[in-house]
Amino acid sequence: MISHLAGNGRVLLTVDEDGVWTDLFYPYPGQFQNLREARLGLYDVGGRRFAWLQGETGWLARSAVLDRGESPEFRWSGDGLVLTVEDRVHPNHDLVIRTLRLASDRPRELRLFAYHSLKIAESMYQETAYVDPDRHALVHYKRGLYFEFFSDPTFTGAACGEHTLKGLQGSYVDAEDGRLEGRAIAHGAADSVLEWDVHPTPGHPALVRLMLALGRGPEAARRVHQYVATGGAERFEREAAAFWRGWATRAWPELPRDLSDRAKTLYRSSTRVMRLATGTNGAIIASPDTTSLVVGGDTYNYCWWRDGAYVSKAMDEAGLYQQAQRFLSFAQHCQSPDGSWVHRHFPDGAIGSTWHPPPFLQIDQTASVIAATWHHFKRAGDADVLLDLWPMVKGAANFLTEFRDAETGLPAPSFDLWEERRAIHLYSSAAVVHALERAARVAEQLGKDPERWRQASRDYHDRALERFWDAAEGRFVRSLSPRDDRKDASTLLALKLGLLPPEDPRFRTTVDTLEQRLWNPTQGGLARYEGDSYYGTENPWIVCTLWLAEARLALGDRERCRQLLEWAAAHATATFLLPEQVDAATGGPKSATPLTWSHSTFVDVAHKYSRAQVGAPSEED
Repeated sequence: MISHLAGNGRVLLTVDEDGVWTDLFYPYPGQFQNLREARLGLYDVGGRRFAWLQGETGWLARSAVLDRGESPEFRWSGDGLVLTVEDRVHPNHDLVIRTLRLASDRPRELRLFAYHSLKIAESMYQETAYVDPDRHALVHYKRGLYFEFFSDPTFTGAACGEHTLKGLQGSYVDAEDGRLEGRAIAHGAADSVLEWDVHPTPGHPALVRLMLALGRGPEAARRVHQYVATGGAERFEREAAAFWRGWATRAWPELPRDLSDRAKTLYRSSTRVMRLATGTNGAIIASPDTTSLVVGGDTYNYCWWRDGAYVSKAMDEAGLYQQAQRFLSFAQHCQSPDGSWVHRHFPDGAIGSTWHPPPFLQIDQTASVIAATWHHFKRAGDADVLLDLWPMVKGAANFLTEFRDAETGLPAPSFDLWEERRAIHLYSSAAVVHALERAARVAEQLGKDPERWRQASRDYHDRALERFWDAAEGRFVRSLSPRDDRKDASTLLALKLGLLPPEDPRFRTTVDTLEQRLWNPTQGGLARYEGDSYYGTENPWIVCTLWLAEARLALGDRERCRQLLEWAAAHATATFLLPEQVDAATGGPKSATPLTWSHSTFVDVAHKYSRAQVGAPSEED
C-alpha cells in the first residue's frame, strides 16, 4: 500500500510502508507508470553475508512519520545495521533524490546495492540500459524517455542485464555474491544494479545520495545531471527538502480549535495529495494507486471530470488557485465538440478507456466542470479567467440545456456517478440544475444574457422534485427509466447542490433516513447505497461520510459534523492518506489509497465547518 508520495507535477513517485519504490510516473502524474521493481541490498564483506532488504530475510522495516513537510524516514534494521531511506522529488527539476544513511554498531566493510527494473512507457521490452563511464551514470531509455541514475559518491560498480525472457531472473542475481561482474549494456527486458563500497563506523554513518534524472530525450536528462554535478548533490537535496517544508508550513487557513491535531495534520496532508495528483498541464488523477490493475484490470490513473472538478473547488478553498486554474484549462482542452466531456481522459489529454457504450457519458461530469469554473471565480476573483473559459462554459451549458429526455423533461439517461447504471438519476439531474444556474451567473458576470440557462435550470429543478420525490413513500427515488428505489448516499450530494433548502422538512427526513440505513454499525461511516458490492459489502466510503457531515452542518448540527470529520481522520493511514473505502469487516483502508476525491472532500468540509464556527453565513458551492 502506498505510504508516501513525492512529485513535482511531471514526476510522481510512490513508496510503500517499507520504503520500497512502487510506482514512478513520468512525464505526468498517472502516465506512464515506468517502474517494474526496485530493491536495496547489503553485503557484509567480512562476514560474507548478503541480504535484500525484505522482511522475510530477517530485516525489520519501520517508518517515522513527520509533520513538517519533510519526507518520511524509512528504516531497515538488522545484524547491528540501520539503513535510513528518504525519498524526495525536486520541485522544478525532474530529479528523484534518494538519501541513504547506513549506520553500524562497529566498523565494517559493506557493499550497498540498488537494483532497478523499469517498464518505460508501461512496457518491459525494447528497452536499453547502459553504463556511461564518462558521465559516471547508468542510463535506461526507450523511445523519447530517458532515466539517468547517478550518485554522490559515485557508484563503485554497475552492471546491466535482462529479466523475464530467455529464462533469466534479472541482474539482481549478479549482486548476491557481493561483487558485480555483469555487462555494461543490455537491451530488451533490460535491468541494472548499482554498487557502492561503504565503511560505516559507530557515530559516523555512510551516506549515499542516489539520484535519478528524467527527461524527454537524452539531452534533457543529461542537463539535469549536469546541474547537480555543478551545484552539488547536497544542494539539490537541501532545495527539495526546503521547498516542501516551506510549502507544508505556508499560511494555511485557521482551522477550529476543537478539531484534533490528527484532523489538522490530515488537512495539510490532503492539500499535499491534491497538489501532487495534479500535473503541470492541469490533469488531476483520481489516484496514483495501481493495485486495482490486478483486481479490476485497470487503474485509477485517469482524470475524471467529476473528481477533478470537486478537487479543483477544494484547491480553491485551500488557496491553491494556480492548480485549480490549470485544471480548468485542461478541461477546456479536452472538451468534446458538442460541449460535453466523455467518461475520463489520460493525463496527457487523450480519451481514456471506458466500459460505457457511446456516447461515453456521465452527464454530471459535464455539469461539474461548469460549477468548478464559477467556484474558481468566486474564490480567485479574476474575471479575465471567466473570459478565457467562456467558450467552454457556453458549450457545456448549451449541451446540458439540450440533453433532455422527451418524456420526463429531465436530463436524458446517462451513467450515474458510481459508473454502474444507465438511467435518469437524481444526483445527475441535481448537478445539471446547479451547473446551469452557475453558467447563468458566469454569463451575467460577463454581460451576457443568462436567461436561457436560468430558465432551463428552474425547469429541470421543478421536474426533478416532481418526478423523484415519492410522496407516498416520503422519500426520494434515486433513478428513473428504469426506476431504482435503493437508498443512495449521492442523494446527500444532490441536497448539497441546492435540490432542497435545509429548512424544507424533506431535507432532514432524507438525511435521517440515509444515515439510519447506510451507516455501518461496526466501523461507522456511510456506505454508497443499499446492496453495494464493490470491494466488499456496503463498505463505508470517505466521501459519503463527509457528505453526511456537510448535510448535518447545514441542519445546524456542528457537533455531528465534527464527529464525522474526526471519523475520516481516524481512518487515514499512518502517513495520513485517505482511502476510497473502509473495509466493513476490519476497518482498514480498502481499494484506491490515496483517493484524491476523499482528500478534497475532507478539505472542503473542514472549511465549511470552520466558517460555521465563527458564525459566517453558509456559502453556496
